[in-house]
Amino acid sequence: MQCLYQLNVDELNKLVEKDLNLTYWFIRDDKITNRTDAIYLSDRYGKIKQQADSNGISYNDIEVVTWFDTLVTLYYVFDRLEDEDIRNNLKILQEYCIPYSRKRADYLLIYDNKILILEFSFNKLNYEFNYETKLQQAIGYKELLSNILPKEIEIGTYTFLLEPEEDARGKTIYIELDGDPLQNPEAFEAVVRCMKESGIGYGSINHPVDRDPVCGYTGIIGDECPHC
Repeated sequence: MQCLYQLNVDELNKLVEKDLNLTYWFIRDDKITNRTDAIYLSDRYGKIKQQADSNGISYNDIEVVTWFDTLVTLYYVFDRLEDEDIRNNLKILQEYCIPYSRKRADYLLIYDNKILILEFSFNKLNYEFNYETKLQQAIGYKELLSNILPKEIEIGTYTFLLEPEEDARGKTIYIELDGDPLQNPEAFEAVVRCMKESGIGYGSINHPVDRDPVCGYTGIIGDECPHC
């Protein structure tokens, strides 16, 4: 099977968290050229292009950015998946090349005798990625696969509509706290209320996370480690 990545859920987590370092990736409401320029020299950009080249997957810079967007989206979707059997046996094929055609699906999710063709639309990029276009593409891919796969395999389609994760002014607001927010919940609530009243549509509140090198405890450590 020719595709960009073939993964299970744990491998997807590792790819996002460690290999590509996408944990804090977000979908910016910006020109796609600005987004590609911002990551053009990054390690993650080089790694995924190398993966594409080695697997014979053609691409352009816009597609590379959307690959990151969709990987992160699925990462958070599957983080909510509680069914252990599906988590352990689901196959995730990114940029799957459909045999005997020049077509490529965004994703195939394979479980048991079921296949879900997953397409992603981006409202603010261009016509190639709009919802109606991607919806029709998914239906076409289903027909192509139905003609080459055994009849007992069930094939479905789903089209995601992704929106930017930013406020109306095109900015993502990050607030860094210098301590444990649980020690001062009133101040934490005041920060959240201030963000709401300021019209911030997408904001992030970060706080320090410590690690004890002796016992390995990870969390907020005050004067002494709560574990040891």
